[in-house]
Amino acid sequence: MERCNKIILNCDYQSYLQKTRDEEDIRPFCHHHFEHLLAVARLTYILLLEEGSPFISREIAYGAGLLHDIGRWLEYRDKQDHAEAGAKLAEPILKEAGYTVSERILIQKAIAQHRDNNDQGMHRSPLSKALSKADSLSRLCFLCDASENCNKFEQQPHKGRLCY
Repeated sequence: MERCNKIILNCDYQSYLQKTRDEEDIRPFCHHHFEHLLAVARLTYILLLEEGSPFISREIAYGAGLLHDIGRWLEYRDKQDHAEAGAKLAEPILKEAGYTVSERILIQKAIAQHRDNNDQGMHRSPLSKALSKADSLSRLCFLCDASENCNKFEQQPHKGRLCY
């Protein structure tokens, strides 16, 4: 997990997480802090193993999960799609962490496609699909105090029970 630790310690990565924390400080709904990113990373890897995609390494799955929401602050500030923005922000972090060109492309594509509305007619890799599913499964909506006001609550897999 050496490369994942390099992601976590990256100054830009830490800066993006702080910018997201600052934007979400008074938000009553889901936050996109490190704990969420780590939960998504873990679930992504579990889903890949369960779905028969063991050729995608743990470091690739974790890299995608740890980076998938780093563009969130740009969505709040500038109305940019956080998935597309995050894919671009991830490139230098992944490069500095030692991921190969093909690994970076795979991870960036998964980040760009991790929102459900991004898959119309396009090919999605097993990593893209697992990352998207893990992002939904990572939320424990049935424990959330803001669920009554959440416009995504009814679509969430954890709205009434624990799934993963």
